[in-house]
Amino acid sequence: MKKSAFGLFVILTLAACKHSAKDPDLAVTNTETAISTDDITKQTISDRHGDEMEIIINNTKEIITVHLNGKTYELKKNHESPGFSTEDNKYLFTNTKSEVTFLQKDVDMVLFHGKKNQAETKMASQ
Repeated sequence: MKKSAFGLFVILTLAACKHSAKDPDLAVTNTETAISTDDITKQTISDRHGDEMEIIINNTKEIITVHLNGKTYELKKNHESPGFSTEDNKYLFTNTKSEVTFLQKDVDMVLFHGKKNQAETKMASQ
């Protein structure tokens, strides 16, 4: 009886050792994530009324994305005038050292005008 139990144990052990640890039905996939080499900066500007505008600047592609009042605007560099404008040339965004202005051109209405934090400006210029 001991020999048959020992024989059964040896057979089970050998069978277990031959079984591959990797299941052939499972495939390991390596997914490569695209690493962006774009120079992107994000900032949030507040105006004197307490409204906030989030600005995402892609310096590599010369694109600015503006989030204001639940809407998103994508503007591209306008090489004819300073600033950025939308494809339909309806909106204009200007960004100076101390101020940010976002306006609707066809009705000459300023949608947002805010001053940058002076402490950040001084720190960046030093």
